[in-house]
Amino acid sequence: MRIQTSSSTDASLQTSVRPATAIGKKAVDTVRNVAATANSAAVTLSSTAAFLSGPSDIDTAKIAAIKAAVQNGTYKVDSAAVANGMLSSARDLLSAASR
Repeated sequence: MRIQTSSSTDASLQTSVRPATAIGKKAVDTVRNVAATANSAAVTLSSTAAFLSGPSDIDTAKIAAIKAAVQNGTYKVDSAAVANGMLSSARDLLSAASR
């Protein structure tokens, strides 16, 4: 492909080039902002991962026992406890909404 150049200045060419330059600068700025956001997200994920890898309140032995009971078909759900928990949560939500 051959590009022909002209030594004369064409006003329509100049006005069409300026928006392209502005768009190009905006695109470069957008890419820089995305890169900065990605870097800060990586830092957030790293601190979250560090927090999660620390000591936890999760009883892994109890989880393993429940998982085994579910797999064996021996896990029993206490429907009264589930219903009471749901009603308690609903009461808490309603009281918070009325404040």
